[in-house]
Amino acid sequence: MTENEVIEEFKKIKSGKYSPEILRARVVDELRKMKSLGQTPSAMLKHLKNECAIISWIDIFRYFRLAFDLSLKEVSPIQGWLSGEISDERIDKYISDEW
Repeated sequence: MTENEVIEEFKKIKSGKYSPEILRARVVDELRKMKSLGQTPSAMLKHLKNECAIISWIDIFRYFRLAFDLSLKEVSPIQGWLSGEISDERIDKYISDEW
């Protein structure tokens, strides 16, 4: 899947065309595809937050944990990134070191 196809899939997700179960599976799948395309964790987080309007840190934690088999401890720096306390570079390092 190309980067443009990934973006189109996220637009479908954002539009509300999927049930919660299908949404979860789609988001997890798309995050994995973004990783395979070389996207950074910060780019994925920005995409979830801005393009998909997924603003709940709980949902973002859940999606990253499911997509990359990460522990709660391993995704906890995401909350610092969401609050602006952690830079893109630091979150990329924290998350990339874990997967």
